[in-house]
Amino acid sequence: MEAPPVLDIRDETQQTCELYGIGGGATDDFGRQCLLARRLVESGVRFVQCSHSYHWDHHGKLRQRMTRNTMQVDQPIAALITDLKQRSLLDETLVVWGTEFGRTPVVQGTDGRDHNSYGFTMWMAGGGVKGGTAYGATDEFGYFAQQDKVRM
Repeated sequence: MEAPPVLDIRDETQQTCELYGIGGGATDDFGRQCLLARRLVESGVRFVQCSHSYHWDHHGKLRQRMTRNTMQVDQPIAALITDLKQRSLLDETLVVWGTEFGRTPVVQGTDGRDHNSYGFTMWMAGGGVKGGTAYGATDEFGYFAQQDKVRM
């Protein structure tokens, strides 16, 4: 009974939609997901997952594909954090950006990178996480986690 109004974004202001990049071409799909995530959190949903795509598997055309992907997600994810903060929801909401594996620190082929499950980055915002904190470190080549390992 409560889901239809939460999922209906027509009552959002034009300013909010623009913040998330809704109607903005490349950012529209993920922007809608991030806005719905904020609305779900606001309504009391305890776990929300947004998925961008499977297009992060860059075995080739790394520069082209990474540029495309970041253009699709940067604005919406920044909008989600900004919006949660403006609504005093960020302190109680943990935003996690991650994946199941990282990428190797060396080039694969001419313009790609292979999978790396031994050392990779995730980031978090809100939920009591101290901003600017880095935890853990890889070896000098960026391949293996060496310090303060966290298991998935």
